Amino acid sequence: MSMMLMVKAMQIKVGNPLRKLVLLKLADNASDQGECWPSYQYIADQCEISKRSVMNHIDELCKSGLLKKVFRKGPKGNATNVYILTIPGAGDSPGVVQEIHQGSAGAAPRISHSFEPVNEPLNTQAAKAACAIGVNDHHIAGRYAFEGNVIRLNHKDYRSWMNLYPLIDLNYELQRLDIEFTHEKPKNWFITASQKLSYQNKQAAARTIPVTKPKLDLNNTDWIYGVEL
Repeated sequence: MSMMLMVKAMQIKVGNPLRKLVLLKLADNASDQGECWPSYQYIADQCEISKRSVMNHIDELCKSGLLKKVFRKGPKGNATNVYILTIPGAGDSPGVVQEIHQGSAGAAPRISHSFEPVNEPLNTQAAKAACAIGVNDHHIAGRYAFEGNVIRLNHKDYRSWMNLYPLIDLNYELQRLDIEFTHEKPKNWFITASQKLSYQNKQAAARTIPVTKPKLDLNNTDWIYGVEL
């Protein structure tokens, strides 16, 4: 995971919460050079959306200039997609903005090339960059270990959830849920988030349980009884 790309992805507005979620997942899988190659189905499973929706959002991210899709052939001749994130960097001139064309989706949102807090209020971000730094108090400044638009988790609860749900990427799941809750806020985000995280952790546990096959006992001849010769 590239921390820098995650920070940049969280600060950029793409005009669609699910598209933002796909962008965050790509950044979560990308190297520091911005390259990643997850399958459509993997992204769909992680974001809990359809494969077709993932394909459409990736196409829109490519059109907006935030992503490049390169086709490469593997050693066995199978084609794979390699994605290169082209999110504007902090080295661009402050105050310069770029429009993303969304077709008939309405007015295009604007991307700020500056990463100064004054250009983008913290309460408009999907999640603060501090949520991805770590879980130790001396590594995370401020009152909250995770602070999004809806989800605000103090250090004690954050550590508790880290222990309760060890099989999932807690930061990523919190970012995903914060985007979901921003779009449709539940009555009690803490309980709803806890239930969803518990489900994701159980799903991850089920995927890691090895399937044991019965051993073949060549000395066991019980099967021959009852067979008419």
